[in-house]
Amino acid sequence: MSTVALHQKYRPQSLAELVGQPYIKTALTNAVKHSQIAPAYLFTGFRGTGKTSTARIFAKSLNCLNSKKPTDKPCGICQSCRAIESSNSLDVSEIDAASNNGVDDARALIERCTLAPVAGRYRIFILDECHCLTGNAFNALLKCIEEPPPHVVFILCTTEMHKVLPTIISRCQVFNFRTLSIKTIVQHLRIVADAESISVDDEGLNAIARLSDGGLRDALQLLGQASLLHTDITAHHIMEIAGGVTEAELIAILQAISSNNTFNLLQVARELVDSGKTSKLIISNLLQTYRDLLIIKSAPKEQALLTGCVSYTQLKAFAKHWNFETLNLSLAELQKAENYLRYTVNAAVWLEVCLLNLLPGLLPVVTTKTNVKPGHDNRLLPTFGTYTVNKVTEKPGDRGEDSLLPVVATNTANTANLAQIWQQVMDKAKPNHQKLLAHGHLVKLQGSKAILEVTPAYQKKFESGKEAIAKMLQRATQSPKPLTVLIKTSNHSDNGRVKA
Repeated sequence: MSTVALHQKYRPQSLAELVGQPYIKTALTNAVKHSQIAPAYLFTGFRGTGKTSTARIFAKSLNCLNSKKPTDKPCGICQSCRAIESSNSLDVSEIDAASNNGVDDARALIERCTLAPVAGRYRIFILDECHCLTGNAFNALLKCIEEPPPHVVFILCTTEMHKVLPTIISRCQVFNFRTLSIKTIVQHLRIVADAESISVDDEGLNAIARLSDGGLRDALQLLGQASLLHTDITAHHIMEIAGGVTEAELIAILQAISSNNTFNLLQVARELVDSGKTSKLIISNLLQTYRDLLIIKSAPKEQALLTGCVSYTQLKAFAKHWNFETLNLSLAELQKAENYLRYTVNAAVWLEVCLLNLLPGLLPVVTTKTNVKPGHDNRLLPTFGTYTVNKVTEKPGDRGEDSLLPVVATNTANTANLAQIWQQVMDKAKPNHQKLLAHGHLVKLQGSKAILEVTPAYQKKFESGKEAIAKMLQRATQSPKPLTVLIKTSNHSDNGRVKA
């Protein structure tokens, strides 16, 4: 005999039991109490946030036989309530719109609307994943949803409201089911774990909540899967089950980076890849960890803002090794690698390149230097690496024709700014061009000249598209004059910076 999954066993049975949706709970409760029942509802939101469960509860509230009128507290024991819970009710039809999405299915549904309820007060139609309906099917339902018979209620559920016709949305009461906070999920998981005698620590519950992305159903499924271990469940167990990067593995990476140990860093990276973890997943977890380090540096007492799997104590110890500038440059490197991983076939190579570029020896050192004339502003200006920004008061006409163009620091230390400009170019490019642009990056931009460093195999394609790239760079930098693009191959390194 199969066991009941936790997300089914602990499915809410009344509006009062809804988790993490206070507005929806209040609105639907008042609608039932005051008999203000709309002909059509649209429940939209992330998966596992309670849309279908709420639709069933609402159906029970409308058709409960132990009450003379709709009630916000259905009994759960009458024939109607039990039939709805077991999906056997003749008055409540749950329709999977993904497999019944044609115009003929819509017309059959319209014909059923004319039938009177068998036992309850209303005939209720729950259309799950309604965005899968075709345009013709939506149009066929349009009039029926707008003016259904008085005994008919439509409840449309979708995870992708943007795919639903605006004319349908305008005829429904829309309820947005928000993703649940980590705190809310952890509190509910603790109740379930205690009821099921599942031994799991708080860190383990936090790991489950983070991995569920705000969906309670996913969280309960992961808890149920972890309970099969029959041991004291920790965050490490959860990450192993989910296939994520564990806290110990992230700490090993941080230790190698902070100690500038290239060998250990590459060894950890290869062990992670060999264990089946994708480069994209590793970069994503590192991005989250560096974000948490930035939070620790700026707001060390706000533990609630942390979202990664590395503990507050460990983050606080590691935060001493980085300053704000280094963390920002590291985040820029991770963002660049994350973008390249979308298109490259050499994911493991880009992972190693990104990790090496996070080493302190390869990140620029921020210093300051001034060169001002007497009587002028003496504010210190930042200098990256060996490139010095001098603040000098100039007379009109001192600069040449390039003076109207934005000047960006030209050494590799200003990689963050150049990467941001190149990212803007890629974001605004057509999808079929983005794959090509991912094989190059901007290494120098000064005056009217821009230098791109590209993979040798794609040099000819970049050369043929120089004019188009120049126009995109001009728009990204808001330059008033056309730019000249020079292409060079990336078969060497600049100032010790690792290239792929």
